[in-house]
Amino acid sequence: MYFQIHCNHCGKTLKVREELSGRKCGCPHCHKTVQIPTLSTLGKESAQPASQAPGIQIDTRSAAKSAAKSAVRSVESPKKIRVDASYVDSTNVSMVWSGLIGLSATVLFYVVILLIRHLPWTEIFWDRGWVPYAIVLMTFWSLAILLLKAQKLAKQKQAMLLDVLPTELSDEITFDSIDKFLAHISRLPSVGDSFLVNRVVRGIEHFRVRKSTAETVTMMELQSAIDANNVAGSYTLLKVFIWALPILGFIGTVIGISAAVAGLSGSLENASDISAIKGALNEVFAGLGTAFDTTLLALVLSLLIKVPASAMQKSEEDLITWVDEYCNENLLKRLDDHRQGGAQRGVVGSSGVDVEVIRDVFASAMSVYHEDWNRQVVEMNEATQQLQQAFAAIGQQTEQMQLNVMDSVKVSDQSLEQHFTGLQQGLEKLNSVLTDLGKHQIVVQQVDPPKKGWFRRG
Repeated sequence: MYFQIHCNHCGKTLKVREELSGRKCGCPHCHKTVQIPTLSTLGKESAQPASQAPGIQIDTRSAAKSAAKSAVRSVESPKKIRVDASYVDSTNVSMVWSGLIGLSATVLFYVVILLIRHLPWTEIFWDRGWVPYAIVLMTFWSLAILLLKAQKLAKQKQAMLLDVLPTELSDEITFDSIDKFLAHISRLPSVGDSFLVNRVVRGIEHFRVRKSTAETVTMMELQSAIDANNVAGSYTLLKVFIWALPILGFIGTVIGISAAVAGLSGSLENASDISAIKGALNEVFAGLGTAFDTTLLALVLSLLIKVPASAMQKSEEDLITWVDEYCNENLLKRLDDHRQGGAQRGVVGSSGVDVEVIRDVFASAMSVYHEDWNRQVVEMNEATQQLQQAFAAIGQQTEQMQLNVMDSVKVSDQSLEQHFTGLQQGLEKLNSVLTDLGKHQIVVQQVDPPKKGWFRRG
């Protein structure tokens, strides 16, 4: 829930979330502290005359006239608002600038350490090798990033008090009233640096181009995801530092243990000399001190960075949620594309969600894949044409094979016909020979051999 108040210092109209009632916030116009009234105070003062409640907006004729005059001035001299489509996260900070701040803070810190180096606890920072210097530099670099992000986050929260879409200009956001709202937004402070202003301007411009409430709703959801990803991406270097600090501590541990082992081996070589053993033991203890102190320093400083970094990221995620809530309450509900339902299309009521809104949302979502579908259809048509050509080539080859087979069959038929003709002629000749033999009579007579007698020789 949102309610409007007037700044006690500059008189500008502010739109405040219900959760901020009773708190003190900075005015985004004059940057002075404004006491936000509580809801109970707001209910009492809204019943009083305007002169008795200067901090609360009350709908009077004078207010309506002044709003109308401001609307006329907005239409007469509109100022073109430019929002870069490739803008990065508005809470992102420069790594070079934050690195210079961290380096300067590190130098100043070691100057102070040198001034108080007689204290025993200062040895952990300067008498433990090069690892403590790297740990301190990363720590101050991380703190510089958090400090710069905190400043930008404070400006973002101030921008959340801006009345970006005043109802005095128009109760509904139509194609005719878009220029009025853009002209009003162009006069607001920090136009190009606020998540809220960028989101609203993108939504209005998309609504002007696409002329569809459903598509604007889909675009705003995508933009919300983009803003959330930008916020998460702005913590990449900070997460790397939080991961690298314990690693540096472990590196210092390895260096210290290596020095201790080297000193211990030297003491064993000079075991006969007591003074040499004492000196070697001092080196062993110094190496162990380096190992333990660097690990302790890295773990403590990484913990000191991790806690505020998590709190800062949670605050930025809450800011994105507030922007989503503001757009749902003050932008999407008021969009009117001159279709059935007007600005109430897409709002859930007691009877459920409008079927036409669901259909429009699905249509806008499916239109994203329309180009891919057309491309796939073209590819399928090309593949079908290639298949048709392949089938035609196969048909031609099959027809050629049929012709070849028919030619082979014809040749075989002719050869068989010639063989059968020769065979027929041979049979006819054989038949004629047999016929000739049938006309002649052949007599076969048995002749007895001559007999041999006893008294003569045969």
